[in-house]
Amino acid sequence: MAETDNPLINVLRGGIAILLVAILAYWIYFRWWQERTIVVDTETGALEIELEAELSGKAFRDAWYCQRGPDPDSDVVPPSAAGCPSRTHHWVDPKPLATPVLPAGTHLRITSWSDALRIDVVSLPGRYDGTDVADLAGGAILLHGPEALGAVGTLPLSGKVQIGALFSETDRISVVSGIYQLRGYTPWGRIFSDMRELRGGRLLAGARVRFVESDGATATGHVAVMTPDPQTTLMRVTAISEHALSNLAISYYFTDEVVIRPSFLEALILDPLFQILIMIFGAIAGYGWLRRLQLGTRVRTRSHSKPEDDG
Repeated sequence: MAETDNPLINVLRGGIAILLVAILAYWIYFRWWQERTIVVDTETGALEIELEAELSGKAFRDAWYCQRGPDPDSDVVPPSAAGCPSRTHHWVDPKPLATPVLPAGTHLRITSWSDALRIDVVSLPGRYDGTDVADLAGGAILLHGPEALGAVGTLPLSGKVQIGALFSETDRISVVSGIYQLRGYTPWGRIFSDMRELRGGRLLAGARVRFVESDGATATGHVAVMTPDPQTTLMRVTAISEHALSNLAISYYFTDEVVIRPSFLEALILDPLFQILIMIFGAIAGYGWLRRLQLGTRVRTRSHSKPEDDG
């Protein structure tokens, strides 16, 4: 039987051709349309975010406010070494329980110290000028002491987030340690809604991370800020991106920003369907090789035995 007449060989060739076309099609989809979810879990002392969802309904206990307004002729200051612009702002005595409202578009800078968490209100949307909310613009909310920090629980935020401090911000602690994962669908996972880790790694000390769009702009993330140990100078920050075409950008001191994208090869290798097809095609190829070896052995045997038959 000729090699081209072997049905298994024909199946193998056709299957490989189909597989290569499928891989090419998946690469095109992966490169231009594959959405993913990015998860970052860090310990850091610095966080910056521009809110895209209003912060409201979150209760703070014994929170100090640095806000605008006439000086109440009071010398009360928090027991933490935290500044408040004396010409335009002043400290307000902490209330037992307060629920501040910060609208979407507010720019926040969050810093943690030992026994303290400070939320600087860098700016507010212009449409809130002249309102009570505007009194916090340029000011801050300060939580000091184990009781105040312990009552925070989890502070949820949504917006354009950057985790870690800039090199010039020497009074803030950048990322100390952390991990990241880029999760998405393989071809099999797309069918059965099974999301897998396409790429992951560790964050070294000094990192500053953010989610980025394809054009380099900061992308939206959903953040959970926790202070599980008030005695430490660090807060626990977990950030999750939107399920979109965003990537992860990481920069360290004196280095350019590096963009981390999902790995096509890892996505392909981790796909169960691809693994099954490789096993099937490997078995067919192995059988075809053994078949050719067997036919070759028979031909050599006949060629050696033919002279004896003629004699």
